[in-house]
Amino acid sequence: MIADDAYNIKRDYGNGDYDTRHLFTLGATYDVPGSSRGPRFLTHGWQLSSLMNWHTGQPYDASISKLSLVGDPFKGVSHSFSAANGGTLWIDPTAFCDPTASPSCPSGPIVAGKPLGNLSRNKFHGPGYGAVDFSILKNIPIDKNERYKVQLRAEMFNLFNRVNLQSGPGSVPTGGCGGTSGNAGRCLPFNDPNYSGFGLVSDTIGDFNGAPGIGPGEAFNMQLAIKIIF
Repeated sequence: MIADDAYNIKRDYGNGDYDTRHLFTLGATYDVPGSSRGPRFLTHGWQLSSLMNWHTGQPYDASISKLSLVGDPFKGVSHSFSAANGGTLWIDPTAFCDPTASPSCPSGPIVAGKPLGNLSRNKFHGPGYGAVDFSILKNIPIDKNERYKVQLRAEMFNLFNRVNLQSGPGSVPTGGCGGTSGNAGRCLPFNDPNYSGFGLVSDTIGDFNGAPGIGPGEAFNMQLAIKIIF
């Protein structure tokens, strides 16, 4: 074990707080060719636009954990959303133990006379993100030279209504175990009556970042607008 040293830089080793390993963004606009059939104001001026964004999750444990890793935190975890359970179980609590609760739990450095866990900060990443936004636009000229236009817009966000859970520092609760079970100091499992929410993601990314309802990744929503271009 490492001696008591509150300034040991090895304790802060880990991934960056906003480490996003994979990111793909695509924006596309298509001007629909006008047709010679039918009234021009109906068959011309249509435009389709889309913005697509997918990225993997960010680390969620910004500070060094007081827990130790003793198993695979993702083994047997489906990552399926359950309204009845209050969210999505992202990691298995029983894959961790508390070295202060049992001497059989492996520990890391000793700080202020107490053992820290052996789990480095930001070791695991939270939920990923994916959304497709789609817009239909109609440009209507209001002068002979088409210098001035009225644009009708129908904009749809998160078109496929994907559940985008919160990600980033603090998004996956890991503060303590809510108690321990057994002689190994294992964190309480999800089905324990004293379970405290360890590893349970219960919010969406937009609301978590302060943009509820209309923020990125929120449930499918649509807006209609009129824009004057001059």
